[in-house]
Amino acid sequence: MRADGPGEQTKSARDVSKDSGVFSQENSDSAEAHGKEMSTLVAVELIQIHERARQGRYRAVRQSKLTQLKEIEKMSKDIGGKYQEAAVKIQALWRGHSVRRKLERRKTEQYLAAGLYYPSYIPTEQREKSLAIREYRHTVQKDYQREFEENEQKEKLRYLKVWGPWVMDDMTDEIREWFVEWYHKTGVFPQYPTEEQGGSLALIEGRVITPQHYLEQQIELERIKRLPKETRDKIKADKKLEKIKLKEKLKQEKAKEKSKKKEITDGFIMGTSSILPTLSNVYQEYENVWGNKDESDNPLQKYYLDMVKAKEEREAKLELRKIVDEMMRLELQVLNEALERDRANKKGKKGGKGKKKGKGKKGKKGGKGKKRKDLTEGKTVEELFELLFTSGIIRRCPQTSMSSFLGEFSYSAFEYRRMKQNPLHNLGDLRNVIMQYAVLPLGSRLIHQIAPLIKSLCLIGPEGVGKKLLVNAICCEVGAILFDLTPSNIANKYPGKQGLQMLMHLVEKVSKLLQPSIVFIDGAEKLFYKKIPKQEKATDPRRLKVHLPKFVKSITKEDMVLLLGITEQPWAAKPRPLVKLYNKFIFVPPPDYASAFLLWQNLLMKYPGVKRDFNVSALVKVAAGYSIGTIEEVVAAVLTERRTLNLPFEPLTPMEILDELMKHTPVSQAEIKKYRDWYDKRTPIGKKKAKIMEEQAELGTKQRK
Repeated sequence: MRADGPGEQTKSARDVSKDSGVFSQENSDSAEAHGKEMSTLVAVELIQIHERARQGRYRAVRQSKLTQLKEIEKMSKDIGGKYQEAAVKIQALWRGHSVRRKLERRKTEQYLAAGLYYPSYIPTEQREKSLAIREYRHTVQKDYQREFEENEQKEKLRYLKVWGPWVMDDMTDEIREWFVEWYHKTGVFPQYPTEEQGGSLALIEGRVITPQHYLEQQIELERIKRLPKETRDKIKADKKLEKIKLKEKLKQEKAKEKSKKKEITDGFIMGTSSILPTLSNVYQEYENVWGNKDESDNPLQKYYLDMVKAKEEREAKLELRKIVDEMMRLELQVLNEALERDRANKKGKKGGKGKKKGKGKKGKKGGKGKKRKDLTEGKTVEELFELLFTSGIIRRCPQTSMSSFLGEFSYSAFEYRRMKQNPLHNLGDLRNVIMQYAVLPLGSRLIHQIAPLIKSLCLIGPEGVGKKLLVNAICCEVGAILFDLTPSNIANKYPGKQGLQMLMHLVEKVSKLLQPSIVFIDGAEKLFYKKIPKQEKATDPRRLKVHLPKFVKSITKEDMVLLLGITEQPWAAKPRPLVKLYNKFIFVPPPDYASAFLLWQNLLMKYPGVKRDFNVSALVKVAAGYSIGTIEEVVAAVLTERRTLNLPFEPLTPMEILDELMKHTPVSQAEIKKYRDWYDKRTPIGKKKAKIMEEQAELGTKQRK
């Protein structure tokens, strides 16, 4: 059977009966009424009834849907829009958003390529490639160095074997001729130059006394001996007077130089440098040897055999000359003894017995003081190291590089000084000073021996400015061992007077055996407290006030050891012993605008979700005066894991950071002034600088008048 409407399909009587419980009940009643057997007419009527009921239900559902659609269409017309118009608007908005996002991405890529934006990810392929090239270059250098040393040894042995005997014969003949010449002209043998004077090299270079000059001196001495005693005393007095006049003349010249320096007030007068002569000699050597050398035939940069031969010949000759000097000193001693015997025999023939020589006075012992007793005699360095490490005196420091201490240089300081002002240094200048005072001397033995000896260094500044970061960076850059002698760290360790002596003996011995070494003290002022706080009396902070200056005094040019202290309250200590203990004091200030901008940018832009055009400049201006530690804490507190995941949907705003920043206290200008005043009034270089600034200010006022 077909339905009334077009496209409508009929359902079977079984399906229709399932649609409603009423019809299913009727079906069962009719079946019971007609019995088991049903005629065809009754069956057809039953089917028609069910079909009409189904079609009626279908039309009712369809009519209700049409009514709902009409109501929705009427409502949309009343609002003023249509579904099609809404779809067009949504599509337009989405396409605009997509285009803007593509343009923003393209702009970000261009700015990243130009270096205007800070990248969140820095590719390491080029860096790894450069590191691999450097390692390969170092490997090739080691191979070349080993080959060069082997050839040096071969050339030296060859020269000593082939030419050594002939060279020694020539040297001895030349020296013997000098002996004979002296004996014929003076009747005595000359005095052989000492090793410090250069040995026989002094003879070749003409730095020894001539026989004629020796005879003139002897004649002058004989003439003076014949003079009366009064005349001799007068001559001695004249010589003393000449020496005094010479000293006074030198003092006057120094005073004139100082007066000239005082007259020059504009600019800084550089003192004499101990490294400059070495650099000049190296530069001159480069110009003489390599300046005009054609190396087109040596693309692999291997050694030159002719230069190796010339160098080894010079060194072999020096070694042979030392051997010849020892031989000729013994020969000269034999000749002098023979000459004395001849003179004694001549005097004996005349009937006079030679006077016996009196015994000379015994020389004093070389050492003035007593030799210090080794309290750990018989123990190896490994055992001593393990002892200090297990007790916590030697400790590990976190892996830190000097480049992690971010900071810009003070580019305007020169202009400020021209205006007779005293600007504060920036963190970039501070990093450069730390490199010169600590990293380079401890990292290079040559620089340590040439540069002025800095035995101790103290970093002063407020909390959180990066003092401990600098200590860790110095240790990691030079590979130094860190000995922590902080009062709280050595409390209840090595008790008593003998225990303290043992501790300092261990630190001094191990630090000098395992160079470079850094002896670290957190709270340098605690050793010389004016008044010990109650909460620190248990740690006995003044425990090392006597032994530590002795330790610093024992450091020599050969010891690559540095005492490194940090303090937040230098004024809490007695100034004289504190300033006497440390050679240099460096003030670590909070970051200025340029350094703070670099720090904020580096910390925020590590997160990819933070927009590259985030207004860091405005944030830095508002957040002026905060220390490095505070800035790192604020960034870590704001950009939590949950907030980082939500950055693509809710961009970071400066207000979030400012709200967290307000919970912390910045470093005030009054606190910075307190540190600078202490530095200017207590440290030697601060006093000199303050005096110069006062003189320049007075001169400026006079010029204005």
